[in-house]
Amino acid sequence: MIPQVLAFITTYRCNFSCDHCSVAAGPERREVLAAGVMQRVIEQAYALPSIRVIVFTGGEPTLYPELIQEGIKLAHEKGFVTRLVTNAWWAQTAEKAYRFLQDYRAAGLDELNISYDDFHAKYLESFGGERNLLNAIRAATELGMTTLVGSVLYHGARIRSGYLRRIFKDAGIQQEIKFLEDFVFPLGRARRKLPLHLFPSDMEKREQGACQEAGHTLTILPDGKILFCCGHIINSKAQAILTVDSMASGVSLPEIVGRMQRNVFYWWLHLEGPEAVLAELGVEKKFYRRCEACFYLGTACRKKLLTLAARKEEIFARWEARKIGLPA
Repeated sequence: MIPQVLAFITTYRCNFSCDHCSVAAGPERREVLAAGVMQRVIEQAYALPSIRVIVFTGGEPTLYPELIQEGIKLAHEKGFVTRLVTNAWWAQTAEKAYRFLQDYRAAGLDELNISYDDFHAKYLESFGGERNLLNAIRAATELGMTTLVGSVLYHGARIRSGYLRRIFKDAGIQQEIKFLEDFVFPLGRARRKLPLHLFPSDMEKREQGACQEAGHTLTILPDGKILFCCGHIINSKAQAILTVDSMASGVSLPEIVGRMQRNVFYWWLHLEGPEAVLAELGVEKKFYRRCEACFYLGTACRKKLLTLAARKEEIFARWEARKIGLPA
């Protein structure tokens, strides 16, 4: 459980209000990470050699360009790979896209991650639509950035990697583009707004076992809380089970990571996954994705979960016995 990525949820404010959004970002939100907190975290992250990448996401982080560019500049100076996640609302023309990204590139931005799928397309249309995506990719490529496109899928979705590859080919875009795809989760706004038939239901293909993402990414929320995961429950009632500490506490980031690595519950999620914890609680409920199981752990099973704290030595001893082949 060694952190390799540091992700700043810089804001929950967004000029889109996508139905699938698990963090419930939107135009009405105003939470923004303080510049001083961002600076302190980046400087302290330098003492953690395992962290290689710093991600600036949201919400829509580019609504606060000065804050993000200062963060990118400091991260770049410290030798981190920097990544910006955006919906590309700013790329109405090729000229605008290039001018916009110039400042980020000058600050030290290495990777541009554009969110585009059926959910985002509905809102991007008012800013220019698909041409924004093409303009942003061309500008990023001209400026020497790595480009990624992230898409959220559901049964019957039109916009997938195959579709995107075709439109890029038709537009004459030949450079390598990375695609990140994931299915929509029934969490956040999606839990309230989307019909059940959009969510995967083939339980034979459900995620089981260890969650290697647990502890891989440290996530900093707009209020300064530090989570040991970047999953879909970070802005839900279950957030507390992922929260290691807060930058407001005055504890340094390396100390917080040490605290995370001494937490038996976090190791349990990392090594065996949330369904193993639920089984220990006597809950045999099955989930399609691990994030759903963690949400259930942190909401419906929160009181039961707290009772396991008194048994942490027993649980730890059981793992030790397994490692050396003794009966558990």
